[in-house]
Amino acid sequence: MNTANPTLSCLVKTLVTGLALVLVGPLPAQTATPKDPKSPVLGFADGRGPSGPVTLKIVAPAADELIPVPEAPVGQPPAKGAPVTLKVELANFETFEDEATKSGQHLEILVDNIGAMFPWRDATKPYTFKSLPKGTHTVRIFPVRPWGEAIKEPSAFALVTFHVGEKDGKNTAEPGSPVLTIVAPRGKVKGGTGKVLLDVLVTGCPVAESSVPQSCRLRYKLDTQPEVTLTKLDPVWLENLTPGRHAYVVGLTREQKIVPGAFALYQGSFEVENGANPAAPGSAPPAKATGH
Repeated sequence: MNTANPTLSCLVKTLVTGLALVLVGPLPAQTATPKDPKSPVLGFADGRGPSGPVTLKIVAPAADELIPVPEAPVGQPPAKGAPVTLKVELANFETFEDEATKSGQHLEILVDNIGAMFPWRDATKPYTFKSLPKGTHTVRIFPVRPWGEAIKEPSAFALVTFHVGEKDGKNTAEPGSPVLTIVAPRGKVKGGTGKVLLDVLVTGCPVAESSVPQSCRLRYKLDTQPEVTLTKLDPVWLENLTPGRHAYVVGLTREQKIVPGAFALYQGSFEVENGANPAAPGSAPPAKATGH
């Protein structure tokens, strides 16, 4: 997480110190994942399914697996990383791509807490990173709708921590600690109407009022707008955003303090572009990092 940017650093300081809290609504009753939902925005395909409880399991790499770094050819410098192949088992969720809109349902891959996510459009085939750097890595995988919203069923989220070449202890989700995953916004998003999706996943604690035992609150701050506290895990539509770059911070908190753990606080930015698709996910994997 880069804290060098002064705007982001200011947002983090404001979030952590607990200024300008705005409480948003009571905790609603839990509902089932909508079946065949219509897209909430123009320019994206409608959702399909699910056909039952969505389940996602990471088959490879194994938890705590140590993946060796290949030896460099004679005369070449030592390799800085190693190929890593992901394999999963996905049930009751259809992945597809709509020809008309060039959008569809797929899996998203998040490595550690980097800014970009990696779309995985065919979960029946392995997904290979050509080279992940040495050290400990945590990969999170989850299914998303065509407009970028994640499926919120607990069994639809999968996480694995493994090591490339060495165990350096970084990027590690401690057992039992809450994990905050930012689904959107990331990268460049189309914003012809100034409407952008803010969507997150949380594991390890229920997002609810403080009266609920062991619960957490979601707190976010966008640019210079007042900080907002959420007590439910529903998508939020950020309205009236102007074209250009926007900075934001999201934290998982208890008693107005960030909960302990490597993945409880996220700061980043996104860029609103003029265009017709106001919630287009910014998932563009670096070409050098991925393969199929």
